Amino acid sequence: MKKILCALFASASLILAGGAHAAVIGFDDVITEGDFASLSDASPYAGLSWGEGWFAGDNSIGGYANAAHSGANFAVNGFGDDQISISSATGFNFAGAWFATPEGAGDKAGWINITAYDALNQLIGTTGNIAIGDSYQWVTGGFANVAMLTITRDSGWYVMDDFTTTAAATVPEPGTRLMLGIGLLALVAGRRRSAR
Repeated sequence: MKKILCALFASASLILAGGAHAAVIGFDDVITEGDFASLSDASPYAGLSWGEGWFAGDNSIGGYANAAHSGANFAVNGFGDDQISISSATGFNFAGAWFATPEGAGDKAGWINITAYDALNQLIGTTGNIAIGDSYQWVTGGFANVAMLTITRDSGWYVMDDFTTTAAATVPEPGTRLMLGIGLLALVAGRRRSAR
């Protein structure tokens, strides 16, 4: 019985010592009250600085019933800005986000292009032009240690939801090392007891 408990404790410790977890930004905590709210005024929001062209809205706004991928809120590109940015003083990994065009918009974006830059403003990578439409589609970023993302459109409106990031820290935190050490000690103790 002790051997099983020891193995379970060791396994749990090793699992808890695992890597970074994804953070999904769904914009549902932004108070919109049936109108658009500036995300740049709320910056930093969710640990990121949102350029002046970003607004949050909810699906009760006329023409935006399809605009939320999950929950009721979403982010929408600004009024007249063909390129807007998202940045951070500390690097982050950008996994991707869901994009669509609002069904009631007269002028809809035909494509978006996400470009990532590091802290030295050097290009990390780009998605290229990705066609979007009324139905949400996942656009994969897969960019690491990002300091700034720019999202460019051809023209018109698009909405974004469930913006997904992970922390870019490559050095384990002290708590991670402690949990890993406890797990290894438990494995060694279990091995010694079974040898007796």
